[in-house]
Amino acid sequence: MAKTISALGLLMNSMKIAARLLLLACLPASGLSAGADTERGLAAMRTTFLQAEQYIKQNREDDYFALADTLKTYPLYPYLQYQWLANHLDDEKSVRAFLLENADSRYAQLLHLKWMAHLGQQRQWLSFINFYNNSNDTELQCYFAQAQYGNGEQQAALESAKQFWLSGKTLPAACDALFGALQSSSFLTAELIRQRFQAALKLNNAALAKQLLPLFDHRDRALAEQWLKLHNQPELVTQAAAWRRDDPQAGQLFAHAITRWLESDPRAALSAWDTHRQSFKIPAETVADTEKRLGMALAFRRDKRAYAKLAQYAGDDDSAREWRVRAALNQQQWPEVLTAIAALSEAARQEDKWQYWQARALTATGQPQQAAAIFQAIAAHRGFYAFLAADYLRQDIQLNHRPVTATEREVDALQKSSAFQVIDELLAIDRKSEAVGQWRHAIADLDNRQLQVAAKLAQDRQWPSMAIFTLAKAQHWDDMELRFPLWFNNQIQSNADRNQLDPALVFALIRQESAFDEFAGSPAGAIGLMQVMPKTARQIAGELRQDWNNDFNLLNPDINIRYGSYYFKKVLDQFGGHFVLAAAAYNAGANRIKQWLPKDQALPADIWIETIPYKETRGYVSSVLMYALIYQQRLNRHSLKTGDLLRAINPG
Repeated sequence: MAKTISALGLLMNSMKIAARLLLLACLPASGLSAGADTERGLAAMRTTFLQAEQYIKQNREDDYFALADTLKTYPLYPYLQYQWLANHLDDEKSVRAFLLENADSRYAQLLHLKWMAHLGQQRQWLSFINFYNNSNDTELQCYFAQAQYGNGEQQAALESAKQFWLSGKTLPAACDALFGALQSSSFLTAELIRQRFQAALKLNNAALAKQLLPLFDHRDRALAEQWLKLHNQPELVTQAAAWRRDDPQAGQLFAHAITRWLESDPRAALSAWDTHRQSFKIPAETVADTEKRLGMALAFRRDKRAYAKLAQYAGDDDSAREWRVRAALNQQQWPEVLTAIAALSEAARQEDKWQYWQARALTATGQPQQAAAIFQAIAAHRGFYAFLAADYLRQDIQLNHRPVTATEREVDALQKSSAFQVIDELLAIDRKSEAVGQWRHAIADLDNRQLQVAAKLAQDRQWPSMAIFTLAKAQHWDDMELRFPLWFNNQIQSNADRNQLDPALVFALIRQESAFDEFAGSPAGAIGLMQVMPKTARQIAGELRQDWNNDFNLLNPDINIRYGSYYFKKVLDQFGGHFVLAAAAYNAGANRIKQWLPKDQALPADIWIETIPYKETRGYVSSVLMYALIYQQRLNRHSLKTGDLLRAINPG
């Protein structure tokens, strides 16, 4: 790393540097010896590394360089350099040297991204072009197009600008100058403005749509303002006098308002569509798309009209065709279930999910032998629908455990590689989140066999979340011990007993929520193993008469499992001990689950799960149920029965 220290500066700092060098003289030589000497050397280097980090934060560069020079053989030396260079991105010579010397390092990748953003911000276009790599980062892509524009490649730059323009997204400030160039050019037409406006509304980006209004001419702006108004208040679509039906785009506007209205009141939207659609000239493809959306919205709300509409308009939309099956399931119209399954794609029909529902429909329509053959075939698999099939056949579920094997030599060789030595040191200085990033980097280019070895290495290091992640990357799904570890067993067992829960249920929730990553966090702010919200934790602390001073206490596995188990028990009691409803509420919230309850008569639990409107919650509930049954076997317990977990869902 290049550095410049004046003679006067050296003289002024001679005493503190001498003191630092005296400390360093007490440390082991930079070359590491074997055994205890190696560990002592690493321990000393960790101390030096942490002190050097402090000097970076304090801008004590002379002291930093003095320490950094002693750490060149330490695995975290590139990490240390990266931290210094991230604060000195103007030092192009040092940045380029680091990127060259550490090309395979994760820190070279991170520094390159920071440096490219810095070059873009400083408008250093020649350097940007010379060192830019194709990137998925929108900010860097916009800077690259600006660099092209400034380098005389205006045509290519404006073509890129058009693509960004039509995304309908609010883009980084780095794209502003590019859009300015587009708006000053002949490339920007009234049609492009309209397309961006409509793309923004399609993504429900009303703020961006509003920003575009000044770009419309007077006539088009009036229609755009009306479009935006109906987007925000779609129920106004029935006030026909408020806007013009003779405009060529009025039909598109009407259809858009109807699809927006579906989110709040699908029945009213359907009524308005049926009443007014003939008054507009609407393109046939827009009519079909709107009808399909109406059908799916009705299916979400278990409306009996959904099936007929989707039968007519689902077309080749895979999601709509699947919701046609669900619409029939909602009404338990089994002949229609068979018809709708037959209309799925060939690949979909072979999935265990739709095979299961075909067998259920065959059973209900008096074809038990055909149904039994299908149930038998999928019961041999491992999965939610396979476990349901096994229950129908009164058979035990099949885990099909096939463990990963790795020799001690293979594990040792991987552990000694430079990338994994970095991980060791990050863990040694308690930088687990940084170690997670390094682990993902270290396994990125491993082949399938090496990934399996890495999963075993993670298991040996008592790092279950990384073992699960790595095995999934290897697409090895059959090692039940690695995929479903019994980590935190004591805490789970004691809290399950305290809250009268089956421990398999708590294990299943943790496996689904965090995959045993005690530092897991969600965009909504949930924290830890059981993804407890801080607000919920504070409420629980009050109920348990415990002090709560720090939300990050939820990173403590003992506290997280205690509070998460307590909260789940409350939810379970709220829904009468019904595990399916409690699991759904743990994911989507109790109020939403109450809205999804059947209105008139009880619904079999498997049908209710299959017809949950939210894909995320549908997958969540089926996964937690599957995991609970797997953990029951892992724990050698027999208390959970599929039938008990899948009691009928009564009307709300």
